[in-house]
Amino acid sequence: MKPIYTILFIFLLIGLISSCNNEEKQVEEVELPYSVVKKIHRDELLDLNKDIVEIDHTVIEKFIERRKWEMEISGTGLYYQIYEKTDGQQAVDGKVAEFSYTTMMLNGDVLYSSEVSGNRMMHLGHNQEEIGLNEGLMMMKEGEKGRFILPPHLAFGVPGDGYLVPPYTILVYDIELVKLHNKVD
Repeated sequence: MKPIYTILFIFLLIGLISSCNNEEKQVEEVELPYSVVKKIHRDELLDLNKDIVEIDHTVIEKFIERRKWEMEISGTGLYYQIYEKTDGQQAVDGKVAEFSYTTMMLNGDVLYSSEVSGNRMMHLGHNQEEIGLNEGLMMMKEGEKGRFILPPHLAFGVPGDGYLVPPYTILVYDIELVKLHNKVD
């Protein structure tokens, strides 16, 4: 995964250096209104973000292919597979999900696990951190097991979690939805 980011960084650096080349003939500088400059920068950042999302998509697709997992992708970019189904109660907004889990990076490093920390509880529809995990849990029923791959924009984003999840990291979750509660006990 790191070579892709290194290559992306090198291309960005080359582009920056070549755009700073002052040996070309000088053109009279025209001061643009702030609103125009702001729109140009916003558009450039949007294009860069689209490129990063495409790179993440490619990396995740290759990861899934190597493991021969049969996963689907949601409209938000969450990759999911419910590999053990039940007829249990469907998770819905407002319920509190109790689940066992393993959280790992694409290289297999386990970051968090219910074996170490115990089961987690999440108030569905009210989680502001791992929005992809919230989305995945709401696809499940009590007793089901599933796998979810969260691109950074659905996990902890650019900063990581400030502890074990590095900045801008794709996360893989293996989840068992143990129980749905009406409120946190």
